[in-house]
Amino acid sequence: MFHKLNLKTLVIILAVLVAIYVIASMVGGNDRTFRSEIVKVDTAHVTDIYISILKDKAEISLKKTGGPENWEVSSNGSSFVADPNIVKNILSQYVDMKPERIAATSKDKWTQFEVSDSAGTHVILKDGSSELANVWVGKFSYSQPPAQAQQQNPYQQQRGKMTSFVRVNKEDEVYAVDGFLKMTYQKDINSYRQKSLVNVNKDDLTRLVFTGPGFSSFSLTKNDTKWMINGVMADSAKTMRYLNKIAKLSSSDFLPATALKTGDATYKLTVEGNNFSPVEIKAFPSDTLLKYVVTSSANSGAEFNGGKGKLFEKIFVDQTEFLIGEKTGK
Repeated sequence: MFHKLNLKTLVIILAVLVAIYVIASMVGGNDRTFRSEIVKVDTAHVTDIYISILKDKAEISLKKTGGPENWEVSSNGSSFVADPNIVKNILSQYVDMKPERIAATSKDKWTQFEVSDSAGTHVILKDGSSELANVWVGKFSYSQPPAQAQQQNPYQQQRGKMTSFVRVNKEDEVYAVDGFLKMTYQKDINSYRQKSLVNVNKDDLTRLVFTGPGFSSFSLTKNDTKWMINGVMADSAKTMRYLNKIAKLSSSDFLPATALKTGDATYKLTVEGNNFSPVEIKAFPSDTLLKYVVTSSANSGAEFNGGKGKLFEKIFVDQTEFLIGEKTGK
């Protein structure tokens, strides 16, 4: 059969084979350059996170100061205890950051996707002095769910698609990834701070000691499964309502270090229990606007506005808050 093929036919077959090879090489080359992962980081080894939000001229650094729950946030010479959940959210992005497609391949598109060195959010992860990741987080886009999906199940709310754009430092390509990454990075240092005054398991609470000039000092003590006030049975519903509130007490109304205190602490609550160190909350008198500056031993260096959100009133109550038959109005 091969003897019957003329020269022209052989040339055509050879040309087709060459074309197939060239196309396969081009496609294969693209596959080899497309990343399966944008960065590869063992987040357990991250000790430092540096965040630069260029358009806001904001510089934030997060540093591990102990175990996985112990982080410090710093900016403009000020340092505070960081919220470990915020750090977890940041690090989780680098576990789940998978490229969905290449959005751009040249520098002239960086500004469009907000990943340039003047408009992007620059994030560097380090293990000591070793750099683990260096990326630019840019803009995001949102697309509505397909109309067909909404029609198939009109009673179930369909979620749209959120896409963020990311560039690896010193590389030209811009990648599209799932999620709203930029939302995690805020210019205000308070966004990264520990907001808890008390963060314990309610069932671990065993004793609360109240002292202050506005009421006689008293203690709320757990006796087996019952709560007592100086030996008197407490109202169980009222007590549980307060314990639920105090066990997970938090505030985002931070005060600067220059906040006015007109005297020593006049109110104090000591929270005791199992599986945690005693927590001491203090209230310092202030001006008529703030009323009180509130601090907690569980959040070193943080001072909270006692008047905002009625924080002071939530914490410091008198015995009627717990007594059977008493109306507190709170």
